[in-house]
Amino acid sequence: MVIDLGMPRDEVELAPRPLSLRQRRGMAALLALAALMGTGSAAAPKRSALVSVVIRATAADEVVVEGDALYLLRPSRGTVRAGLRTVTRYRLPDATSPEWEARLYTDGPLRGASLVDGTLLAVADGGKVQTIAIEPESGQEVWRRSGWYHRTGPGHGLLQDYSPVVAQRLFNVDLATGNVRWSRQYSTDEQVLIDRDRLVHWDKAGIARLFDADSGALLATAHLPFDQQMSVQIVGDLLLIPGTSGGRPVITAYGRDRLDRRWQADIDLQNEFVSGECGDALCVGSGNDEKLRLVDIATGRTRWAAAGWGYAYRVGPYLLAYGRGQSTNARAAVLDPTDGHVVGELGEWSASLPAVGGQMLGIRENGSRALVARLDPLVPAVEVLGVLADVFQCQAAAVAVVCRRAGGSIGVWYPERRL
Repeated sequence: MVIDLGMPRDEVELAPRPLSLRQRRGMAALLALAALMGTGSAAAPKRSALVSVVIRATAADEVVVEGDALYLLRPSRGTVRAGLRTVTRYRLPDATSPEWEARLYTDGPLRGASLVDGTLLAVADGGKVQTIAIEPESGQEVWRRSGWYHRTGPGHGLLQDYSPVVAQRLFNVDLATGNVRWSRQYSTDEQVLIDRDRLVHWDKAGIARLFDADSGALLATAHLPFDQQMSVQIVGDLLLIPGTSGGRPVITAYGRDRLDRRWQADIDLQNEFVSGECGDALCVGSGNDEKLRLVDIATGRTRWAAAGWGYAYRVGPYLLAYGRGQSTNARAAVLDPTDGHVVGELGEWSASLPAVGGQMLGIRENGSRALVARLDPLVPAVEVLGVLADVFQCQAAAVAVVCRRAGGSIGVWYPERRL
């Protein structure tokens, strides 16, 4: 069914920035040209409609959107005892009927699912965490093992199992079969960090051992003590260790291949977030969305700082930044990565990740209503697609938006004209 939801009159606020004198002159010229061209019978452009699909569900079911599929996990909420669970797959964006339903007996509820290298990994939590591998085209269970799965390479991953009382166990497994390739065991009070194809283990003396997480080979050893109450990160090709210098919080960066010291910078990992998704630099955002900094990867020097943003990532030649808005949704804008100035405002949205062409779907909730739009950060531009009524707990995926409806059912909306 196709629903044209009409153009909202008073809900779109794109937060226009003041125009310069040159921009105002250019705008006047464009308006004059439009007036001349509009003396004929030009019609207003037709907006895209939204297509709506309803999936029967209850409030106890969990919804997971992964790529071009929606997975319904039931029951997940409010049920902790052992029993039968089901995972049902719907193809997005149309989601008109289920493709398959997998029946799983687990010791506890399903807490989520994700698609990794072509395999669906569901997580069950019944006192100890289990990872269950499912063939995504058929719904057939392939294997299950204790522990959280960390991808370490194409078709391989580490399962981190905390179920023993005195030890944490690591198993590198083949994703297709679940067969163990190698394993290790450490004390539960020793720090272990897994990030992509690197594994770092610290013993009680502060000796760090760096391993290739895919092969298990030892790459480097160094004395790198740190406060165990603080978090350590691997970002890009750097291992970031928090500390203090002159009473100031700092991080020291080490190479993730040889643990060689690179630089030290004033970054507070307790109150700031470091991201490696900003091209040739690190994005450092504050937890309260007060300031975003772009930090040089090679030197640790701050290139620029921009107030009002919490995090950002690279989209084409720009940075797509998010900060605190006036509503419950984040304010989004496009920044110039050379100096951090705002290229264009997109408004306040909960948005999907960009599709191949850079476009995104955004949703803005306001009580029981939600505004849906197509966002293009490369232009930048916003196209309002429609308004949804009687919805809550919405999420935007790459090809559709998904919301809960009264009674527990799931609504899926997607543009008639695809991204």
